[in-house]
Amino acid sequence: MTAVRPGSRETLAGLLGSIKGASVAGVGNAVTLQLPAAELEPAVDHLTRAGARLADLFAAGQDPAVLHLVWALDEEHQYLVVRAEVDGEDYPPLSDLAPAAFYEECEIYEQFGIRPATGKPLNRVALPPHAGPDFPRLGRQPRQAPAEVHAPHTVGGHAFEFPFGPVRQVGVESLYYGLVTSGEEVVDLYLFTWHKHRGLEWRLRGQAPRAALFYVERTEGLSAIALSWAFAAAVEAALDASPPPAAQRTRAVALELERLYNHAAATAALCQATGLSVGQSAAEIALEQLLRLNAAVFGHRYLFGVIEAGGARRAPDVDALRAALPAAHAELRRAAEALLTTNSFLDRLEAAGVVTGEQARRLGLVGPVARAAGLAHDTRRDHPAPPYLENPPVVAARTAGDVLARFGVMQDEAADSVRLIGDLLDAGAGAGAADLRPGGGRSRSGLGWAESSRGEALAWVSLDDDGRIARARLRPASVRNWRGFDDACRSQNVFTDIPIIEASFWLTVAGTAR
Repeated sequence: MTAVRPGSRETLAGLLGSIKGASVAGVGNAVTLQLPAAELEPAVDHLTRAGARLADLFAAGQDPAVLHLVWALDEEHQYLVVRAEVDGEDYPPLSDLAPAAFYEECEIYEQFGIRPATGKPLNRVALPPHAGPDFPRLGRQPRQAPAEVHAPHTVGGHAFEFPFGPVRQVGVESLYYGLVTSGEEVVDLYLFTWHKHRGLEWRLRGQAPRAALFYVERTEGLSAIALSWAFAAAVEAALDASPPPAAQRTRAVALELERLYNHAAATAALCQATGLSVGQSAAEIALEQLLRLNAAVFGHRYLFGVIEAGGARRAPDVDALRAALPAAHAELRRAAEALLTTNSFLDRLEAAGVVTGEQARRLGLVGPVARAAGLAHDTRRDHPAPPYLENPPVVAARTAGDVLARFGVMQDEAADSVRLIGDLLDAGAGAGAADLRPGGGRSRSGLGWAESSRGEALAWVSLDDDGRIARARLRPASVRNWRGFDDACRSQNVFTDIPIIEASFWLTVAGTAR
């Protein structure tokens, strides 16, 4: 158990003192508060005014469904989970006070049939249009299908919608762009991401935690380590288990390797989007070296099978890692340095796809996208768990918020990952797992997190009396950051800027559709 951190006591005391019926439901690695649903609006208002960041919103159960709002008190290094039972089919509107909640309000309506009481239109975000009454859901079907309502388009002259996707090109995920334009400039953009929906949270119900990792790793394959770590940490919090220190360091080594290869892949994608075939080849050489290094060190190019609930399944091949990592990163660094002296590259990145700090804060963006806009959130530092308590990262940040700023953050993070891996190996990394003892005659729940290459990844798990999953919530960073993509594309960009902006966000459709 973890006590309430000193800095967050004032926030919690203020919330408990001002909200009728609020009570502490549990104190683990995150504090859980129980509220009446009628008090959600004043609670959200209190927390946003106190500087808390809404990290996730989801529902669990049925009749009644229970809303869970996950708040990050970053400066106090604390997570807060606010629970409220919803009797009936509606609950107080939350996104009016916390705009970051709108996407999840839409998803909850699709999956559980409950909605904000204002009756405002909710878009389809997760389930496909053919999802009828027999389609697998976590709750019940909504009475009315979600709307497809988008912002009004007001331009001088005549605007039209240019449809693009969902099939875009070979090897690229299915994604529909609705590009609204009056010629060349992008006036508005909206996305349909539901083509990749696989019902993974539904599939996890009834699974044993260790068996469930097969699905968790494949939720967003390019963040297999981060999401697996978050899920495993949630299970460990629910069962009050602590992985062995050497296994914790193994997790961190794998997580930093995952960060490295993703930043190399994003660099290659930026070169492709800007038409620099030589730069793309150089970045892809670095990427291939890093993927081969993953296979040599952990047995899988994309690092599947490293993490298990309670610890780590595989120890790294330390000699192979020490021998090959410096050269692989040097290849990436040389490519990046060459790109930063190429005017045709810089001209396309600078002032393209701008996300302001206020937009990032309002939408709850995370990772390099937020840090490039001046919001230096990083769970490794803000919510440290072993081994990052002993091995803190150097958090890279910029303020311009454009593609060039995101590229710079990624390169700084890649260099720091190499440093961290060396420190972790010096401290000793190995395999091993804590003994998980499920059951005990009561259900349990826990929250877990990790800092993926895309930003904060969260998982929440509720276990039944037998230690099997009653409800699992998986929230990759892509879920958060796609909502900032359309804002970035509207910031005085043209058609040919769109693939550049997408490469700089480096998100997955699978991670948000799930």
